[in-house]
Amino acid sequence: MDHLFLGILLLLLARTDTTTAPKTEWTAIPLQELLEDGVEFLEWEAEAKNIALKSNLESGVFVKGDASQLRRLFSNLLENALQYTPSGGTVLLSMSKGDTFAIATVEDTGIGIAPEHLSFIFDRLWREDRARTYREEGSGLGLAIAQAIAQRHGGEITVSSELGVGSCFKVLLPMV
Repeated sequence: MDHLFLGILLLLLARTDTTTAPKTEWTAIPLQELLEDGVEFLEWEAEAKNIALKSNLESGVFVKGDASQLRRLFSNLLENALQYTPSGGTVLLSMSKGDTFAIATVEDTGIGIAPEHLSFIFDRLWREDRARTYREEGSGLGLAIAQAIAQRHGGEITVSSELGVGSCFKVLLPMV
């Protein structure tokens, strides 16, 4: 990994951590459109790897925030799902609305995460050794950045996973 690129990622994470930035620039974002754009952008990668990239998105769901940060959050989750799902697998992005939160999930039929490692996956620079042999590139910051963005927007990310079956990342964001 290039040191300059790693430095840029660390700077991005540090800026995302800042909770004093004004939220007045935030706008109401149609979450369905933002997620559809993310799927469309990554379709070529999924096709190249022979992975079915599917979506099931409810319309009329708006969240308030920074669209570029939210794009980064979901692209990090989708890119991870595509990286750790073998050829012939599936990645599904779904979104629905709860009472006060939008619920977006990224599910894959990938390699999964060992139960003893689940508590570490959002730590900065942490990467499971087994994952390193499956995927050499990566900084170990993608999930930390995604979590910081979700928290900055008043939301949270949770994960469930089973080795050899896949993983499911659930993002809750407050609706407008």
